[in-house]
Amino acid sequence: MTIDRRTACLGLAAAAAWSAGPARAQGKPLRLVVPYGPGGAPDILARLFAQELAGAYGTVVVENKAGAGGTLGADQVAKSAADSGVLLVTTAATHVINPSLYPNFPYDPVRDFTPVALVASTPLMLVTAASGPFRSLADLLAAARARPDAVSYASAGNGTMQHISGALMESLARVQATHVPYKGSAQVMPDLIAGRVGIMFNSVAAVAALVRGGQLRALAVTTRERLPAWPEVPTMAEAGLPGFEANAWYAVFGPPGLAPAEVQKAQRELQRVLEQPAVKERYATLGLEPLRGGPAELAELVRRDGQKWSGFLRERGIRSTD
Repeated sequence: MTIDRRTACLGLAAAAAWSAGPARAQGKPLRLVVPYGPGGAPDILARLFAQELAGAYGTVVVENKAGAGGTLGADQVAKSAADSGVLLVTTAATHVINPSLYPNFPYDPVRDFTPVALVASTPLMLVTAASGPFRSLADLLAAARARPDAVSYASAGNGTMQHISGALMESLARVQATHVPYKGSAQVMPDLIAGRVGIMFNSVAAVAALVRGGQLRALAVTTRERLPAWPEVPTMAEAGLPGFEANAWYAVFGPPGLAPAEVQKAQRELQRVLEQPAVKERYATLGLEPLRGGPAELAELVRRDGQKWSGFLRERGIRSTD
């Protein structure tokens, strides 16, 4: 599972809907649904794709539909007609985490979508307020061991990679912390910077500029090895939690029954976008790794990760509070 954010591209994330490119003479615009609020890595990716896909699709619109950890936006696409001109730009949460969180889940992550492409993976970075008391993971765990629930960790909602990473930290370190779910990553930042919530695991794309700007402090990354762009930041294993690894992936799905020709076109165009030097540079800036898996690889990843994380969620007793 995987997950960085605040470069100039975040200016693009201020709007809830955005059009790119010349209008198509006929037909519907391509709608890229992001099941999270503006400012997160899925939103950043969708707006980047919107710019780059305009030549092939004409008008491309990004729609943010946040809620229930991504479930509301994903459900909208699951219930869309095959010819509605809609694609979902999402994270693993909507397809391998949320189905285990909600007792009356509204969609089937396999049956109700057409896999299109894997587009990115990203590590998470554990961050805290630069003015806060934690200067290392060791400081954080010492505080948690000294007093249960003394440490709070924020997330963009139950079952997100931010939440699961915090739960994994608790499990491996045998500590107890307080989970504070928000309705999106962007809403967390003022409270995190001010120290009203203690820590957060978030994508490098989401926090990179805030760390470099001195508002947040990076304690560790969730990858097996240190990140080349952040050589001074230890891995969670190096910092004191052997065996900790959690990375998030991002993917594009279509509604059920999406025509094979449309799947092939979308996959082909997305792969073309990922090969562009400017896009590779943007990915590197955001701490994202391009992924080039097609429909079969994406379907297998949903199956495998679904089995893996559903067991962990059951073990931890993690359920939705929505």
